[in-house]
Order: sequence, then C-alpha cells, then structure tokens
Amino acid sequence: MANDTAVLAKESPKDSIRRYGAWFLGAWFALLLGAAYLHPIEGMAGSWFNDTMNMEHGLFVPFAAAYMTWMKQDELKQVKVAPSWWGVAGVFLVGMLFILSSVAQWIWVTRIAFLGSLVACLWAVCGFRLVRALVYPLVTLVLMIPPPSFINDRVTLKLQLVASQLGETSLEALGFSVLREGNILEMAGEKLAVAEACSGIRSLMALIFLAVVYSFFFVPQKRLRAILLASVIPIAILCNAGRIVATGVVGQYNRELAHGMLHATFGYFGLALGSVMLFGLHRLLLKLPSLGQNRNA
Repeated sequence: MANDTAVLAKESPKDSIRRYGAWFLGAWFALLLGAAYLHPIEGMAGSWFNDTMNMEHGLFVPFAAAYMTWMKQDELKQVKVAPSWWGVAGVFLVGMLFILSSVAQWIWVTRIAFLGSLVACLWAVCGFRLVRALVYPLVTLVLMIPPPSFINDRVTLKLQLVASQLGETSLEALGFSVLREGNILEMAGEKLAVAEACSGIRSLMALIFLAVVYSFFFVPQKRLRAILLASVIPIAILCNAGRIVATGVVGQYNRELAHGMLHATFGYFGLALGSVMLFGLHRLLLKLPSLGQNRNA
C-alpha cells in the first residue's frame, strides 16, 4: 500500500487528467467497436451455446479476462498513458482487414479482427506499454473464438482415431475382445462409435481454458506454464480414452445404461478428472528441484 500511495502521490494533475481522459476515450471506442463488429460478436456468442461447436467455455472467457485485468490494476496504475499514432494506424489496417474478410466471408478472420481492433484502440488511446501489460488477458480472449473449421475438423479426426486406438488397447488389456475399424469398436453384442462429439475436442478446449486461467493465478514461472499447457493435450486424450473404456465395460453388462445419461455423465467426469490431473501435475512439478526451487521467479 505504501508503494501505491507513493506512486499516486507523484502523479501530477495533468497526468491524472490524461489518465481519466484515456479511460473515457477507451469506453467510447468500446461502444464504437461493439457497433462496428456487432455481427461477428453475435456469431461468436452464438457458438458458445451451439452444442456442435464445442465452445461452452467461451461464455466464461471475457469474464476471466476482465478479472485478470482487474487483478493487474496496481500494475496498470504505474503505466504512463502515452497515446500513439501507431495504434491509430493499427486501427485503420485492422479495419481494412475486417472489410476484406467480411466481403470474402472469412468468418474466423472477422472475429480475430475484432480482437485486433480492440488491441489497436488500446494502443492508440493508452500506448504500447499498457498493451504489453495486458498481454495475458488479451491473448486469453482468443479462446472465446471458435477455431477455423478446417483446423477443428482435422484435430477432431485425429482425436477420434487416437481415442479409438487407446480404447481398443485398454479394453483388450482388461480382457475384452475388441475389433476396431477406424473409429468403430465392435465388442460382444456392442458397437461403439467414437463420433465427433466423443472425440474429446470439447474437453480439450475446456482444459486449455482452465490451464490458462489457472496458470495466471497460480503458476508464475513461464517455463512451468508452458509445460502445463503442453500437458493438456495428453491429459484430454487419456481422459477421453477412459470415457470410451468405461462406456465399453458398462455396455457389456447393460447396453441401454451405457448409451443413456451415464454416457453423458462419463464426459463430465472425464473433464473433472482432467482438471484434477492438471492440478496434480503442477504440484508434482513443483517438487522437482529445477522447477520448484524458484516458485516466485
């Protein structure tokens, strides 16, 4: 508190007026951005409630980014407001990109242009230093945008095949007879199809968001953050394979139960298990001398 008081005491009336003026302009630009990018924003928000888009976590991303920004308020108070013409140039260039992508109907690019315009406006009104201070929350906002369809389809297909292979291997290790054809697992009196909804892409996206938020609050080391984010992929694959195995085992005893509400419950259980594995991995890594000795680095 003493440091904050000292910083505020050194701020001149002119700097205070400039700071509050910057916040006023920022609010004005926010309204303009909302109006200019209304259609991409509506489409992006709609994807959060579309069951086929695997973006249920998207609703929480803006709130998480806003809370991250609020947590950095002491640091932001020390950043000197310095409007920049480079930011104005950025607003113009991103605006041109938005117009071109709208004409070409590149939906993902129009949504990315919205974030680009947000960054450019912050740069123009408050300066590059403030943008640099808000890099983590701003990058987090990317997670509220569904990935391009061609990337999503390829990743989903890869996850389907990997989950099917792991499911086959695990079920055979448990003593069950399994015949796999692509993403179809045939067992005695039971056929399991690892469809797109069961590929694990939904859990993967949710775990990535969880890892990003968790790392911001509890993982100060950049190297440790990178390890945790990279571990999300194998964790999501393992949890989804476990879901397939559980469904296959239950299906051998009660086919209707395996394809009913319990099947959906396995999905939520897998996500919860993935979260526990992520937290447990963090605690385990902290015990390593090379990572745990400088926790506040």
